[in-house]
Amino acid sequence: MVEAKASAKRAGMLDEAATAHWTQHGWLWLRGFLGPEAARDLVRWTDELAAWPEVPGKWMRYYERRRSDPEAKMLARIENFVPYHEGLARLFASPRLLGLLAACAGEPVVLFKDKINFKLPGGAGFAPHQDAPAYVDFGIDQHLTIMAPVDAFTAENGCLEVARDARDRVFLPQNRDGTLRPGVMEALSVEPLLAEPGDVIVFDAWVPHRSGPNRSTHPRRSYYLTFNPASAGDRRAAYYARKRECFPPEYERRPGVDYAMLGRQFNLGNPFD
Repeated sequence: MVEAKASAKRAGMLDEAATAHWTQHGWLWLRGFLGPEAARDLVRWTDELAAWPEVPGKWMRYYERRRSDPEAKMLARIENFVPYHEGLARLFASPRLLGLLAACAGEPVVLFKDKINFKLPGGAGFAPHQDAPAYVDFGIDQHLTIMAPVDAFTAENGCLEVARDARDRVFLPQNRDGTLRPGVMEALSVEPLLAEPGDVIVFDAWVPHRSGPNRSTHPRRSYYLTFNPASAGDRRAAYYARKRECFPPEYERRPGVDYAMLGRQFNLGNPFD
């Protein structure tokens, strides 16, 4: 295995090993790319986000329910935070990070969507899926996501697992809910990424991936920011307008609407309703 340990020869330029790995597999694991200061900032900023209240029309808080206590809910995700948090907006729009993404995409990129998954202790895993089916209605067939761990990834807390040699732009056999059919992921070579705070992972939207439940006593929080090539246009507003209509947070929902069906496209593999 060629692991992309070196982030860049210079800002925005992948080294030879990273370029080869991206070309073959459609993902990279770049150790220490953000550095210790940014890793510390992410811990502080994540605590700030978690304390944000439910405010209709702004950031979007989603919850998960434990099977043992369906009435109780725990924070699972916050989306659309970039417009409301200066520090996170600045970090994820830094020239060095955008340069990395441009090197992967082959051109400059623009932000498409942003989220943080909290995966608190006892939190469920994410079923095997490709991200691309969630984006097909927005006229773009290329998206890439940068993942920044807040907490160390372990097998016990449900680290990200990505397929190798599976970056072709094809829809793999899917269940009705958009997740991959049984046996599809098992037939692939799958790599668990035991990333640390300060690392980044970049993966193409067509790459199959999954993660297990958090069986540890600590959270496994991680940021996911998805970008598309700038030449395809800025579709962020259109995406969030559609998502608010089809799969809003619980506190924005209208009675009697079947959001599980309406929002199926926006809830691929997620452990929440």
